[in-house]
Amino acid sequence: MPGAEPIRVEGRIVEVLSHRLVRAELSNGHRLMGHSTRATSNVLVDAQLGETVVLEVSTFDLSKGRVMERKQKNENEK
Repeated sequence: MPGAEPIRVEGRIVEVLSHRLVRAELSNGHRLMGHSTRATSNVLVDAQLGETVVLEVSTFDLSKGRVMERKQKNENEK
């Protein structure tokens, strides 16, 4: 199975553990650890609870994922 494509999912931050590590909850209730890499280290700098992030999860380990981007809230959402 080399070269299996990672799964891209959206999750909501439920716990900020450090400036590069968060716990996110998916829409189905599954919780996983999300981390940023050196290339994306500025993504989680000022992350707050409730924000939506896009994670890339390996097909081999569904308990952790790489945070790729943070979704911006609309003016209408609270």
